[in-house]
Amino acid sequence: SIYHSANSYIGIVLLRRAKVATPAMEIVRRPIHVPKDRGVFIAEMLGGRENRNVGAYNREDCARWANRHSIPLSYPAPEVFAERARAWAQSELHREELPARAFFAADPARRDSLDEALFRAAWVEGLDVNAPDTVRWAAREAGLNGDSLLRAAREERAGSEARAALAAFDEAACPGVPTFVVRGQRFFGKDRVDWARETCEA
Repeated sequence: SIYHSANSYIGIVLLRRAKVATPAMEIVRRPIHVPKDRGVFIAEMLGGRENRNVGAYNREDCARWANRHSIPLSYPAPEVFAERARAWAQSELHREELPARAFFAADPARRDSLDEALFRAAWVEGLDVNAPDTVRWAAREAGLNGDSLLRAAREERAGSEARAALAAFDEAACPGVPTFVVRGQRFFGKDRVDWARETCEA
């Protein structure tokens, strides 16, 4: 998944809820980033383009899902996202690389809390998770020191884990975000959480 994806946000919230009902299910999160040489958007990264109608439909559909499942969701205006995308293209880091690095740099016991905070930053608070100040905010929410986390995120270990997550995404031939992989079986989309959970139960 990536943090600036409403589909990922909703899917991960539903996955966490599914784990409450299926305690034996183990969740291994692998947030990814979008390398600049693949574009800025997930569709571009996977060799396609997202047209305007698809984008508008996705906003409507995610709002319906959030409402149905009582998930707080505040969509930024399209122009805000476009402005951020221009900034991401100019950043020294790839899109979503900083939050992914921060996730892998965090104490494993705090990663789940940080993960939740980063999604909340993007989809409840309306913040850009590619900004260091947003990572600091999420770190505080997760009980971590933001400055220490940002320093650790810049180290090679965090970068190596972020690249490994992207390599795993590619190796599994994931068709988009969020994709849940259960013993080699791929389940793509927020509407496949129940299928992934049932496969774990089986």
